[in-house]
Amino acid sequence: MSLTKLTLCHVLLLGLLGSGCAWSKKWFKNNDKVDNGQLEKVGAKEEEVTKFAVQDAPAVVAPVEPEVKPVVVPVKKKIVSKAPVPPKIVVASNAAVVATPGFAYPADYPENLKAIDEKAATSWTLFKPRFKVDEQMFLDVDYLGMTVGKVVLSYRGLKSMSNKPVHHFQAVFKSAPFYSAIYELDDHLDTYVDQEKFVGLRSNLVQRESKQDIDEVQLYDREKLTTTAYRKLVRDGKTKHKNWKGFIPRYSIDPLSVLWLLRGLPMKPGDKYILPVVNKGETLAMEVAVDGREKIKTGLGEFASVRVKVHTVYTGKTLKSGDMTFWLSDDETRTLLRANAKIKIGSVYAEAVKGE
Repeated sequence: MSLTKLTLCHVLLLGLLGSGCAWSKKWFKNNDKVDNGQLEKVGAKEEEVTKFAVQDAPAVVAPVEPEVKPVVVPVKKKIVSKAPVPPKIVVASNAAVVATPGFAYPADYPENLKAIDEKAATSWTLFKPRFKVDEQMFLDVDYLGMTVGKVVLSYRGLKSMSNKPVHHFQAVFKSAPFYSAIYELDDHLDTYVDQEKFVGLRSNLVQRESKQDIDEVQLYDREKLTTTAYRKLVRDGKTKHKNWKGFIPRYSIDPLSVLWLLRGLPMKPGDKYILPVVNKGETLAMEVAVDGREKIKTGLGEFASVRVKVHTVYTGKTLKSGDMTFWLSDDETRTLLRANAKIKIGSVYAEAVKGE
């Protein structure tokens, strides 16, 4: 199992197998550097290389000069009292949020994605960031009662893209030592999200496994509302290139960063959210429901948690829907404590543990 099929389930629960093995600094490199070389390696166009290149230093926004207005001497007028007028009550709809002044969808934009946008708009207006620089979440991944791998999820702070600040999120997956003797995995996934609107801009995957090497880049053009994904696969000495294209919702994100989006929602009892996730030219509509609250025990101790049910519905014809459950800490941080996802055979399970 690998990070190739980047659904949220695969990213977080990937690998899930084994006998418990301790975390070690030797497993993970503390690397938050940007790899722009992958853009050319996978075959991205020259203009895409320029537009989606990421710089390590965060963008510096120039201060806005205060507007100097002429001094106007007020003229005294006779005050005439009038009966008070009750204020108008304006109720904003999802459609009003989507209908940004000056914005227009492309002429051939799919109607089903417009409908997803209207539903997703509310989720984005409710989002509140709940992460800090260099925070890390360590998880053991189990499958069929065995710990088959380990995942560390990190927020690497602000970088810049096209002179605008972007969030940098990272996931690293390593197969467990005993499992590596059968099939070794060393997967790194970096994603970049627009700081202001919290929508996905770029996803960068490096997969190094026993039988294959994969380099994959997904680009999300927010001006054209399109995505292009590139993949370079090397197996048995042969190299294959493949790419995907498609439209994307205005309100959408990549399969990894959606975790940080999920953590930032209010999570009130009975709440439901729609979170569109884009992967390889297809849009996955995540239907999120706050299912309840409970105390759970993990490798980090006992915690009050929010239990969240996620049902995934793909818009593509070749992708299948699925169900997942997440347990987030019921506090200001909303740390991921546990996750479970059903797959074709059994289920994948991940739980928070102590890390170094």
